[in-house]
Amino acid sequence: MKEILKVNHLEVHHMDHKVSTNIISDISFSLEKNRCLGIVGESGSGKSITCKAILGLLDKDFHIKGEVIFNDIHLLKADKRKIRQIRGKEISMILQNPMTSFDPLYPIQEQMTETFIENLDISKKEALGLSLKTLENMNILHPKDVLKKYPHQLSGGMLQRVMIGTALTLKPSIIIADEPTTAVDAINVAKVMKEFSGIKEKHNTSMIFISHDLGAVAKISDDILVMKDGKIVEKGETQYVLRNPRSEHTRYLINTRKALMDKFHQIVG
Repeated sequence: MKEILKVNHLEVHHMDHKVSTNIISDISFSLEKNRCLGIVGESGSGKSITCKAILGLLDKDFHIKGEVIFNDIHLLKADKRKIRQIRGKEISMILQNPMTSFDPLYPIQEQMTETFIENLDISKKEALGLSLKTLENMNILHPKDVLKKYPHQLSGGMLQRVMIGTALTLKPSIIIADEPTTAVDAINVAKVMKEFSGIKEKHNTSMIFISHDLGAVAKISDDILVMKDGKIVEKGETQYVLRNPRSEHTRYLINTRKALMDKFHQIVG
């Protein structure tokens, strides 16, 4: 199967008052076309930093080494204009906190239309129609009213669905979902997971799904990376890794997940 994204020997160092701290240590992986790669690990393991480094979203205090190749384009060597063209239209990132991903000063309609105009080269009228259709496709009730609302007037789950819909409308080759269920209440987690499962089934899109929740990653990913302290400690096909974990840390995550589920069933049972 064709590799759409290849990461070779990626390293990320953070500079603070001339002191360099190694955040990501020599990691390599690939994402194949029409597959979902799950990246799992505890907070601080380097999951989000890895994907932000790939997209050039880290500030000047971070120093990045290695190779990131997307469809034969070397992203770490590409100029800022090229990266901006790729980011959004070709590779969309859905951030973990939808409340901070929208500008509180502008209604949803303005933010969605601006995104579509910039990435799809369409008129304002066409962008407005596309925004409405996007919300309808996401099964959001009263889409015309939602477009007129400000971010603080919508729930985290609703904003997350707006973000997912906007990303899908751009028809990217890759969607990177960074902890997409973190800011969503328990009732809406199942809905958000259903949306991502639908992306796999209905759209010609590859995906990187980042989470500390092993259960969520196991449910949606074809392949898995397990990270700890900025390193990959295990990788392979998801179900094989979960059935035959070689790393002590992978076994720890599996056992922790099992203990939580056993406790949950005791309480509700």
